[in-house]
Amino acid sequence: MADKYRYRCGECGYRTAWGSESQGEQTIETHYARSHPHTPAGGVVEVRKGSSGGCSGCLVALGVVFLLLLLASRH
Repeated sequence: MADKYRYRCGECGYRTAWGSESQGEQTIETHYARSHPHTPAGGVVEVRKGSSGGCSGCLVALGVVFLLLLLASRH
């Protein structure tokens, strides 16, 4: 997945679009040069993770917890 990175400006909250790491770096550096001259580029890099495969694991865990609670309440 190429569109994995997004950069946020540390000065004003500007965000780049999701893209490659190099695209984000270039865009945020351009933003700082135009909007915040004489300020070193900073902020936060967000990394979008891939799909976790749905919530089937969560559903199984909830089912097990429910069964354990049900068994515990019978004793």
